[in-house]
Amino acid sequence: MPSARMNAFLLALMLLFGVAAILLPLEVLGVLGAPLVVAGAYIGGRRGGVLIALWAMLVLMIASLVMRQADVDNYVIAVVGYLAIGILVGAEVDRFAAERDQLRKAVEASVLARRQLSASEARYRLLFEQGHDAVYVHGLDAAGEPTRFVSVNDATCALLGYTREELLGLTPRAIDAAPAPGQLRRMMAQLLKEGSVMYESVRRTQDGRLIPVEVGSSLTEVDGELTVLSISRDVSERKLAEGRLESLSLRDELTGLLNRRGFSVMLPEQLKRARRTGHPVVVLYGDLDEFKEFNDAFGHARGDEVLKAVAGALSRTFRETDLVARMGGDEFCVIAEADPGTDPSLFGKRVEEAVRDAGRELGLDVVLSHGELVTDWLGLEDAAAVLARADALMYAEKRARSA
Repeated sequence: MPSARMNAFLLALMLLFGVAAILLPLEVLGVLGAPLVVAGAYIGGRRGGVLIALWAMLVLMIASLVMRQADVDNYVIAVVGYLAIGILVGAEVDRFAAERDQLRKAVEASVLARRQLSASEARYRLLFEQGHDAVYVHGLDAAGEPTRFVSVNDATCALLGYTREELLGLTPRAIDAAPAPGQLRRMMAQLLKEGSVMYESVRRTQDGRLIPVEVGSSLTEVDGELTVLSISRDVSERKLAEGRLESLSLRDELTGLLNRRGFSVMLPEQLKRARRTGHPVVVLYGDLDEFKEFNDAFGHARGDEVLKAVAGALSRTFRETDLVARMGGDEFCVIAEADPGTDPSLFGKRVEEAVRDAGRELGLDVVLSHGELVTDWLGLEDAAAVLARADALMYAEKRARSA
């Protein structure tokens, strides 16, 4: 009860008892004091009970003196009784009021918590359902094996091409197409250990397409069961952009052939292939005769046409598994797998014919001087030495041609 109202009620009781002292006999007034104290205690707790008890004693004492009916023993008994009633009843009222306040606060806290939970669930549903990224929830057993999907959002269905009902009957293994064997098992084991994990993987759609994704997963416990919440972001465009950048860094922008860096990156793969097959390898190194003079006479644009034509001729002459590179300027290099006993000069003749034909299409006489030799995978381990030998053979051919 607010303090102002409580004080008003107590004052009313005090006035009421004061009026009764004037109108009622002393014996009746003494009996009326006890319920008055109880009322005061009920209204104001211990404070109200003691206050009304003291007031009742004061009124009784004044009434006794006025009526000359003072009885000390009875007055002492009344005093003790009123105070005892005020204190005991007031204490119980205070305890009840405290418990009531605690209960009220608990109810208010519970209502607030429910409202906050409801708001949180609404925000979660909004983020879950309206998010652009695929969000899904599945179980996880103690051994780290993912169990069936519990919930998926619309973005997951759109990404994977399944209906919600179809996905809820599957486990994450049904959509996992990680290039590294056992990746999902390792990630779930890390999730059990650390509680969260981020990694890149690949998801398989219903029609068999493979989609690169970036996955963030967190582990929690719901109703005593391990539950995994994952967000998968489609990174196809980023991977394409990275692939284009990688391609630009490894390939010559003008001709599309491997550049010197690309040649160095791909050479170890060619060595592994030669070692695996045991076949010999032909290394051809060449450059265009008098190309600088040609550029000076006809311009770099015309020179670029010649370079592209020669690159196309080399690409058509050799297989996709062979290395064909523009090493810089007008220099080209080829590393091609050959059958045992192959004469390397046959490769050179094929190159000469292809380059000559490309030059005819441009109305020009294009000559690619070259040197070639045969080696094996051991020779490719010291590629610099092999290329130096092929380069030396090329210059020997130039000298012989100019002699």
